Amino acid sequence: MNNKIKKLNNKIKKLNNKIKKMKKTKIIFLILFLGFFYPFHSFSEIIKQKKITDENYKDENSKDENSKDENSKDENSKDENSNVNVFLDYSSGIYSVVKKEYTEGTRFYVNCLNLEIKGKVNDKISYRFTKQLVKERIPEVERYEILDLAYLKYKWNDKLYFLFGKQPFSFGSMEYADGSSFYEYVYRYPHVYKKNNKNNYVGFSFIYHPTKDHEFKFQVINEMKPEDKEYRIIQEINYPMGYSVNWNWSMNQNNENENENENENDYDNHDHDHDKTIKNRWSYSIFQENENKKYWQLLALGSKLNWHPITVETDYILSDEDLEQNRHITNLLRLWNRDYYDIVSVKYGTYLIKLKYNFLPKWNFVVKGVYETGTSKTGENDILGENKLFQQTYTYYGGIEFVPIIKNNDINFFLAYKNSRLNYSLDQMKKENENDHFIFLGLNYRVKMI
Repeated sequence: MNNKIKKLNNKIKKLNNKIKKMKKTKIIFLILFLGFFYPFHSFSEIIKQKKITDENYKDENSKDENSKDENSKDENSKDENSNVNVFLDYSSGIYSVVKKEYTEGTRFYVNCLNLEIKGKVNDKISYRFTKQLVKERIPEVERYEILDLAYLKYKWNDKLYFLFGKQPFSFGSMEYADGSSFYEYVYRYPHVYKKNNKNNYVGFSFIYHPTKDHEFKFQVINEMKPEDKEYRIIQEINYPMGYSVNWNWSMNQNNENENENENENDYDNHDHDHDKTIKNRWSYSIFQENENKKYWQLLALGSKLNWHPITVETDYILSDEDLEQNRHITNLLRLWNRDYYDIVSVKYGTYLIKLKYNFLPKWNFVVKGVYETGTSKTGENDILGENKLFQQTYTYYGGIEFVPIIKNNDINFFLAYKNSRLNYSLDQMKKENENDHFIFLGLNYRVKMI
């Protein structure tokens, strides 16, 4: 009898152990089940809640839009009017160079890396700060510049604005307007970007809009130029000043649909011209050199015709330099005479024309031609005569662009070719003639970080 009771107790214990094990297994599976599926349940609840919130937000927006039809354009430009906008711009690719009868091979390059912060403090004050790493404008030179912008723009009223701080040169022409955009880097003509405008100066500007299609701008800037020991420059003026006067105007396809206050949100980028049939940028600038009675004068006249799908740009730029800005001819003269430390006085006239054809919705074809002449203002080193034509330059560009997103140009891919022919008229300089070929393959993109 006792044996039977013991056997029965053993069976009951084994059964209890099995039940406990089953409970543990079920509990483990239950925990795994909840642990695996509950996040999805929570996520689905979040999605449902977001949908409800979005629907309510859309309903509220639709009500606001119906009650505020006059402010619909301001709603479309919400990003531009926000307090802070942070952008990262990048331009890179590969290029190949052929000089005269030999090739320099193919290499990777970075054209531009730019961090830009812009926005509005309030209805009166907007700002812009940039830190830009830019490759030297001569394609074969592997050196980089750091350009900074830091300025505030104050709105006095709907027609008058003031701009203070480190700002870009206020030059006219489409070439300088495109030069502020890294998207057009591959088509820039490097000779018009002078040595002195590598660094933006500090100053202030008055901007006046008599009408929505006309802008007058007066700029005063200065920078302390260090003494150039390599050349014989008399340091008579420590803080040379520069002055620019601009007249920018346009004619629109539909004046009634044009936003009268578009210049408030422009931040001086001149990007809002896709609806303008004709756009003109004209300027005259004069800069004092460190030496008394020595000036750099620049006349820049540019026009743009936007006749979709074709866009045509034409420019004329006259650079009158009492002291040569880029020092190119001065360095050539020093090759023949090591004791020559003066800087030549020259005058350059540059003619540019550019055509852009949007032959497919996402594809553009670009061609550009440049003709430039160089004339000496005074006789130098028994080589240059007074008012003597010493240089003629012919430059040709051709390229194809692919823009994946039609609504904007935040990213584009390009394949471009450039041929530059530099011909000197004087016998002593003809051996320095150039005939260079460049092929570029790359991309540009802009990322809005905030």
